[in-house]
Amino acid sequence: MAYHFNTRIKVYKEVSSGPLPGADGEEVIARPWADIKTLKGSEYNNEGVTASEQPTRFIIRYREGIDTKQRIKWGNKDYNIHSVTNDDGRNQT
Repeated sequence: MAYHFNTRIKVYKEVSSGPLPGADGEEVIARPWADIKTLKGSEYNNEGVTASEQPTRFIIRYREGIDTKQRIKWGNKDYNIHSVTNDDGRNQT
């Protein structure tokens, strides 16, 4: 499968500059090119409230230092990182 790394994303982590509320900021870890795949969404009913989710898969070239405590910013949205998978342990994509 050929990937088209044609979209720039930001990987960042939350940083705290003090104990006061609102003193949090963000530090950009990387700005890689990514291939973005939107997956089939789902809708569910939770305690009488209908919610939906649209999973999105971000594929980037191998890079050390990215983990599930960080987040991705693409466009005007922030995404949680649920897993980081290294294809076949080869340190490449």
